[in-house]
Amino acid sequence: MGFRTGAYAKVWEVAPMSDTSTKIRISVSRMNKKTDEWEQDFSGFVLCIGTAAARNAAKLNAGARIKIGDCDVTTKYDAQKKITYTNFKMFSFEDADGNNNSEPDKTDPQPPVDEGEVDENRLPF
Repeated sequence: MGFRTGAYAKVWEVAPMSDTSTKIRISVSRMNKKTDEWEQDFSGFVLCIGTAAARNAAKLNAGARIKIGDCDVTTKYDAQKKITYTNFKMFSFEDADGNNNSEPDKTDPQPPVDEGEVDENRLPF
């Protein structure tokens, strides 16, 4: 199956990098019908790009299972070093275990703006 849209993957490591990117290490395996053993098709680091994907990926724990959504693979050749770099990117995913990671962050309810009273505990400075 490999790294593609619709594949199920296991998360091994999560490393938030910024508000718009989180790096995760995943693996994708498939069952070999001849030997009844699991064989690894893909293992590597994937960059979750975009505010929603990065935020949801940062909430994942090692051992979580996900279903890969929109994704992309790019390669870049560095002629000076004579090395080809392969980059795996994921723009969306679903939690395969049924947990909902896409819930918005819960915050305290804010008082109406035109209430007239200023609560000094809520001032940013």
